[in-house]
Amino acid sequence: MIFTQVDQRTRHFIAGLPKAELHVHIEGTLTPTRRWEIAARNGIRLPYADITALTASMDFEAPDAPTYLQKFLAAYYEGIEVLRTPEDFRDLTVDYLANCRDERVLYAELSFDPQAHTSRGVALAAVMEGLAEGRRIGRQELGVETNLILCINRDRPVDTAVSALTEARKFRDQIMGIGLDSDELYNPPAKFRAVYDLARSEGYRLTAHCDVDQPATRENIRQCLDILKVERIDHGINAIEDPALVDEARARGITFTTCPTWRQIDTAPRRVDRIRKMYDQGLKVTLNTDDPGLFASGTMGKMLPAVMVAGGFTFAEMAQLMINAFEGAWIDDGLRHALLGRTREYMLDWGNDK
Repeated sequence: MIFTQVDQRTRHFIAGLPKAELHVHIEGTLTPTRRWEIAARNGIRLPYADITALTASMDFEAPDAPTYLQKFLAAYYEGIEVLRTPEDFRDLTVDYLANCRDERVLYAELSFDPQAHTSRGVALAAVMEGLAEGRRIGRQELGVETNLILCINRDRPVDTAVSALTEARKFRDQIMGIGLDSDELYNPPAKFRAVYDLARSEGYRLTAHCDVDQPATRENIRQCLDILKVERIDHGINAIEDPALVDEARARGITFTTCPTWRQIDTAPRRVDRIRKMYDQGLKVTLNTDDPGLFASGTMGKMLPAVMVAGGFTFAEMAQLMINAFEGAWIDDGLRHALLGRTREYMLDWGNDK
């Protein structure tokens, strides 16, 4: 793994750099160990002999990007079956935010999938209670600020998306934005125009997934911009294949929440060459872990040094990538100013570090 080639000065720089993460699925932070523990607590028997066997099952290799995404999603949805109670969602959130504290991730936006829980009999109130308590602990005890993004599962019927948004009104003060995730095949953004129109009318911030190398991904990016009228795009790497898309995204200041993650079978971070190209073309790119419990790349502190080496990013460029995240975050200007100030102060101090 290329991570072993990172020098100590680079590791030290990344460890202290103030960070933000805008694209992480809280359910995707579930590690094999925590999944095993929650299953035992809830009396669920997993189809694996032990944690080693469970970890070994996370092999998402596939011959093409659409098949890979479907295989990955199957493992993701299988994993979250153990999440049943407020305590489960609290523990999941605290685990992730404790790691954020340790790796100097000062702010995170947590995507969650209510339909994937309510469809199997878990009440939305249980999900929200656990997330709220986890976020409270994160803020008060760990010093990590967060917001929530309610993600619509695009492979479910549109009426269930409307129902999810309607039910979420009871928790409106806890949810900052709306996203669109899951299997992109045959589920274009335009399918959810009415859902996004409703969300916009209710004051939500808007983003949507356009996964990497999926069929019609460039058209889906176009639909996100023109039909859903999002302010951010999750992934969106294929935009660089269309100069007109690049020009429009740059002019509109669209933030791209890219994820240079890697799997056990990979020898280096994926997609970094294209992320580097997006950065060089002046797009507002951010770096994110997506589902750190399922990927070998793991959390930000582990992922970023390898990405820095693979992409040939300088210290100043890595800081700019974090600045992009703070600028693209859905936070008030006071917090944004404070977080940007801490990043710029760090770079001034680093410049004096011999």
